[in-house]
Amino acid sequence: MIQLRFSFALGVLAGAVAFAQGPPPGHFGGGDFEFMHAHMGMQKLVKGAPYSAQAVSQYTQTLADGSHIQRSTTSSVARDSEGRTRREETIGAIGALASSTASPKAVFIHDPVAGSAYMLNPASKTAHVSQPRNFTLNSDATSASEPSARTAHTRSNAQVKTEELGTQTMDGLTVQGKRITKTIAAGQIGNEHQLQVVTEVWYSQDLQTTVMSTTTDPRTGVSTYKLTNISRAEPDPTLFQVPADYKLTQGGGGHGHARQ
Repeated sequence: MIQLRFSFALGVLAGAVAFAQGPPPGHFGGGDFEFMHAHMGMQKLVKGAPYSAQAVSQYTQTLADGSHIQRSTTSSVARDSEGRTRREETIGAIGALASSTASPKAVFIHDPVAGSAYMLNPASKTAHVSQPRNFTLNSDATSASEPSARTAHTRSNAQVKTEELGTQTMDGLTVQGKRITKTIAAGQIGNEHQLQVVTEVWYSQDLQTTVMSTTTDPRTGVSTYKLTNISRAEPDPTLFQVPADYKLTQGGGGHGHARQ
């Protein structure tokens, strides 16, 4: 069962890497896997801005009887000066993958220098490797995590309003905020009344990443993402390397072969 959940998450990763980035934080649509894609650390190539942090993701859904379903997970994230990223995630804590059994951990490493992406399974000491065609992105391109890029992902059948929220300090970083309100008119998706999906994003220009985002969607609940315990020091280089005793497998689960 654990291996099945790990393999399922691998498929999610493969789809995300094909885009080089999942939907941006708070992308209008909802759902656990969208939230997972949004915060797997798949951003544009950023050099010269190393950091490490804890990424806390929380999801709350209010049921018709007033009770709540709540889920949360904490991930370790890091990026070095060359733009390599690492994310350590507990797969079982993500949406439909959650269960009462032991939850496997996975480590996602994206190495634009080598042109490779890895998903490590510490339990089996295996690493799935892929070479996404569009992995190396222009470092001058607009970050898909940046709030200004979000309107490209909205649908024409909804009204979108963007408000500037000014700046504030979060965990020692100056961040700029935006509020994006998407209004879905009655009847457009079978809804009896008008719906509003509100997203607030706080973005650090220094780190070129989202520090906090919150999406409130009457269809799916409230999703919150926040970086905490941020360090600007260069991370340990070994964090971005596949351990020598791991076996490598290509793509989504071909036969593994020992490292040469």
